[in-house]
Amino acid sequence: MKLLNLLMLTTLLVSTHCANAAWFESKGQAQILNDEIEIARNHAVQDALRQALLFAGANINSVQEISHGLLTADRFEVRAQGTVRDIQLINERHKGGYVSVTIRADIMPQDSQCQASVYTKTIALTEFDLLQRSQASHGAIFDLGEAVANRLSNQIKQSLTKLATTQVLPLQQSWRHNNQPTNISTSLAPFARLASANNAQYVLTAQITDISMYQAKSRWLGFSSKTPLRQFSIAAYLYQGINGEMVWSKKYAIKAPWLYPRQAQVEVNSNEFWLTPYGQAITDQLNQINTDINEHLACEKLLGQIVKVSQDSYTVNLGSHHGIKIGDTLNIIHQGSFIDVNGIIRPTQQISEAKLQISQISQYHLTATSQDPSLAGGIQIRDTVVIN
Repeated sequence: MKLLNLLMLTTLLVSTHCANAAWFESKGQAQILNDEIEIARNHAVQDALRQALLFAGANINSVQEISHGLLTADRFEVRAQGTVRDIQLINERHKGGYVSVTIRADIMPQDSQCQASVYTKTIALTEFDLLQRSQASHGAIFDLGEAVANRLSNQIKQSLTKLATTQVLPLQQSWRHNNQPTNISTSLAPFARLASANNAQYVLTAQITDISMYQAKSRWLGFSSKTPLRQFSIAAYLYQGINGEMVWSKKYAIKAPWLYPRQAQVEVNSNEFWLTPYGQAITDQLNQINTDINEHLACEKLLGQIVKVSQDSYTVNLGSHHGIKIGDTLNIIHQGSFIDVNGIIRPTQQISEAKLQISQISQYHLTATSQDPSLAGGIQIRDTVVIN
């Protein structure tokens, strides 16, 4: 199947279907390549369905697995069981080389829906590292790591999920995974500092492990055997911002036709690059990373830190941006550590009896007071707060 450029959803309307399900109406778009209208239509439907599923808080592994079916008349036949009960194609337009569709999906609510899914978690992204920089000489795509990180950041910002991102941060040597020290106390520190400096709950970084070239031996994706293929393999890592511990990682790999001449110098930040089969294949992988991270973090508790103690009030690096409101209650967790038998410093957590109630709030910070002043004596800067 030809890889097509998926454009982001522009409108999402929600209407109630019944007590146990809801109809989600969404729009999607895909470019028509080589006059393959049916393929473009299916990709546009997948684009719209992805956004509807993420907005509904659905637990999905792959939109392609869910939407892999037959489009007949105005209905999309779904072969998956569970989350998506029905998809209807209610409008389709062809203009300027694109197919635009509007779908209506009947999505069952998740049985495992959790309270934490209503809060927004902020992720700080670094530029992505190229493991083998010599592989980038073909096309002079040495800036691919930065371009891919920026594109993923924009995808997260534009998707209707409970994730937000800061600006993409420059790559530093201490963050490179193949160079991390083995002592956990020193290897985790940079990610915790990075999260704290950017008011983020998580840090996402990645290593692009393979962008090598090889010659195709048969027809693939409609291109002749003379068209070389290029790998794109990436390993993504997500770190918790309180102590810098890695909480999720996954590897992805695809290959796609590389249409540029050997001596060409490719501008990886151009629209032309991202509309090529190789750029579109990377975009598909980033869509999947976005989906996987959203799924992993949906039910993770929203964590923050006390950044200032002033008599009987406490300032926390969370705010209305994260979905918190005045009157909400915060639990306190004291951070500690111990040295194990191997001499490695291990972090520990102790739940406090003290609870804080939010009295003032701004976009990224809040002020809270203790519900029981007699228990507030042990609260200090860098203690962890958890929304109750």
